[in-house]
Amino acid sequence: MRRDFSAFFDRYRWPAGKGQLPFCIGHRGASGHARENTLTAFRLAAQLGAEMWELDTQLTTDGVVVVSHDDHLERVFGVDHHISEMTAAELAALEGVEVPTFAAVAALGRETGTGLYVELKAPGTGIRCWHHLREHDQHFACLGSFDAAQVRELREAGCDYPLSVLVRVGHDPHAMGDEARADILHLCWERAGERPQDLVTPALTDRVFAEGREIVLWHEERRPILEDMMKLPVLGICTDLPDMMRTASSGEESRGRQG
Repeated sequence: MRRDFSAFFDRYRWPAGKGQLPFCIGHRGASGHARENTLTAFRLAAQLGAEMWELDTQLTTDGVVVVSHDDHLERVFGVDHHISEMTAAELAALEGVEVPTFAAVAALGRETGTGLYVELKAPGTGIRCWHHLREHDQHFACLGSFDAAQVRELREAGCDYPLSVLVRVGHDPHAMGDEARADILHLCWERAGERPQDLVTPALTDRVFAEGREIVLWHEERRPILEDMMKLPVLGICTDLPDMMRTASSGEESRGRQG
């Protein structure tokens, strides 16, 4: 099944004819090859063919949005500090820690022509990210969260960017979409059995489209599953390995705004 995304692209002023669809969304950059959520990982993802980067937001004590999945720096950097307890200057001064500001990642996105798929972690980051993007006339972006309240806050503030709600296994995606008032359902179902792609049924997609929404799928690094997912009428697929997705799609004719 092919889907025409032209109305979505036109509505949100996304670039026409950008890469292939479904979009390859580098999960925390090319995190299968480089340290996640760093400028190195993001630049590498663009070089490997990703049209967008998935990135996570945290907030320093002085109100600077930075890009990190975790507030605690232990897992990624082996440092016992919390971003939420530091100023941006203190964070930048930590030896061996590379946590870029959202502004720096957004600037790299403009430089490389890569879209930003922003997952809001810390409350208070959504409005700041939206305002930054708007100030730089940077429209190739999406803002979303597992927290429906953060998504709805943007909708109620008049955000004119596409909004995504992330849906865990076992949660009702349609109810989540309604609660968040989201444009995109991001199905995080990678742990839903041996063939999670089978859960993305025609009945599910037909209902999502009838509700005026699009679909983004979980991060996937298993080639057979990824190849199946790329046949689905979805806007994008996250992956730690953008090169795997683009290798898997080398024979596809899904150019431009048709997916």
